[in-house]
Amino acid sequence: MSTPKFPFRIALIGAGRVGTAVTEVLRRRGHEVTGVSSRLSESAERAAARLHSTTFDHRSGLPAADMVLLGVPDHAIEPVVAEIAPWLEAGTVVIHFAGALGLGPLKKVSGAGAGIAALHPVQTFPDIERGIDRLPGSAWGVTAPPEIARWAEALVAADLEGLPVVVPEEARSVWHAAAVSTSNGIAALLAVGEAMLAAIDIAEPQRVLGPLAAGTVANAGERGAAESLTGPVVRGERESIDRHLKALADASPHLVDDYALIARVIVDSATRANRIDEEEATKLLELLENPTR
Repeated sequence: MSTPKFPFRIALIGAGRVGTAVTEVLRRRGHEVTGVSSRLSESAERAAARLHSTTFDHRSGLPAADMVLLGVPDHAIEPVVAEIAPWLEAGTVVIHFAGALGLGPLKKVSGAGAGIAALHPVQTFPDIERGIDRLPGSAWGVTAPPEIARWAEALVAADLEGLPVVVPEEARSVWHAAAVSTSNGIAALLAVGEAMLAAIDIAEPQRVLGPLAAGTVANAGERGAAESLTGPVVRGERESIDRHLKALADASPHLVDDYALIARVIVDSATRANRIDEEEATKLLELLENPTR
């Protein structure tokens, strides 16, 4: 199929943070937003005003569009595709942003001559403005059929200023698992650390741990996460770990299991990266096996 030529006419369905931020980045690149549709009329109107566009009801038709962006929840993609299929013109490209889903939910429109692609931004969107700021330089998981694959990669690289990473259809769930584990894992680890500091009456623990986390993430981006591991696990300091366990048992017993779980994950990561040997790993895991002893 032929692919859209610059500038694109874009219709957005779903006025959430991801869809609106991505569409705004494309609008700033010179593309035209021809309409916004959303389950809630207030959301559609708010996004349309931001995007210098108008609203429409995708169940009744589509505005002129070279590209239809689906910024809807994962479970809604396939039903929305079924709703817009009668209105799509051949050559239009339909794109969703779900990380764990590939081309399957879009198949209904590909049979009508529309192009399809799954483009997942590996980034957090706490709000639209910060999403817009963070998208340049972010990686995108790109899954597309051969006839538009190069076009989709170029869209990410040129128009969205991102890093396109080709993800096979069958690998989308693992791709998404890695992204979710990293983003929410970091937040969860920080939450545990903040709770530990709160247990010893440290005010504003996020101000203590935030810069540390930022430095660690910077190290991981430069050298890789495994090479950035440090602390008592990779140094084999079992005595320090034992002191941690005993001190937590006194200060905040409910956090002992969390600490032990995190330490076990560190041991596993350090072993895989050959930062510690199997014998040391076994001794550390034995120490952590019964943390509330």
